[in-house]
Amino acid sequence: MSLNKNMLWTAFFFLSALMSPNLFALLPVPKAQIPNLTAGAYIVGAVVITGIYLKTSKIHTLSEKRTSWGKVIGIGLLGILLSWFLQTIIMLVEIQLFNQPVGSQNTADVTDLIKKAPFFMIAVTIAGPIMEEYVFRFSLINFLNQKLPTILSALISSLIFAVLHGDGHYLLYGGLGLFFYYLYQKTGSILTSIITHAGMNTLVVIVRLLFIK
Repeated sequence: MSLNKNMLWTAFFFLSALMSPNLFALLPVPKAQIPNLTAGAYIVGAVVITGIYLKTSKIHTLSEKRTSWGKVIGIGLLGILLSWFLQTIIMLVEIQLFNQPVGSQNTADVTDLIKKAPFFMIAVTIAGPIMEEYVFRFSLINFLNQKLPTILSALISSLIFAVLHGDGHYLLYGGLGLFFYYLYQKTGSILTSIITHAGMNTLVVIVRLLFIK
C-alpha cells in the first residue's frame, strides 16, 4: 500500500473511532453503554489501522531505519519517564507564561468517564495511543515528508495532534507530539513511540484515579 492510500484509510478509521460516541448517541442504546461501545470502536480502529500499517510500504519513510527489538523496547520504556518529566516542565511553563489551569480538562474528563465505565480505560491507555501514533507519527509525518522537510512535517503533525485534544493545552500536547516523533525517528520503529505514549497515558490515568479526587 502506498503512503497516500495509507494516509487516506488511516485517517478515515481514526476519525470514525473518534466520532463514534456521536454515532452511538443517535442509536437506541442505553446512554451508560456509550463509553463501552466507544472503547470497542477504539479497539477495532487500532486493530484495523495496525493492519493498514503492516501492508504499507516503508520505502522512503522514517521506518526504513533498522533497530534491534531490545533498543526499541528499552527506549520506549525510558520514554515513559522522560515524557512524564517533559509534561511536568511544559505545564509549569504554561502556568507561568500563559496562565493555563493546572492539569488538563481533557484528562480530567477522561478519568471521570473511566470511573463510570472502567472498560473505557482500554481506549485511553492502549487503543487510543496506538491509533494516534500510526496516524500522527507514521502516516501524517511520512505523507508530508514527500513534499516538506521532516522537521516541518513533525511540527504540523504535532500542531494537529494538539488541536484535536481540544482543551487549550497546545504547548503541552504539541511538545509531547514532538517528543513522540523524536523517539520514532531515533529508532525507525513506531513501536517505540507507541510504548511511550501508551505507558504515559496509563501512568497519568492511574495517578489520577488513585491520588487525585
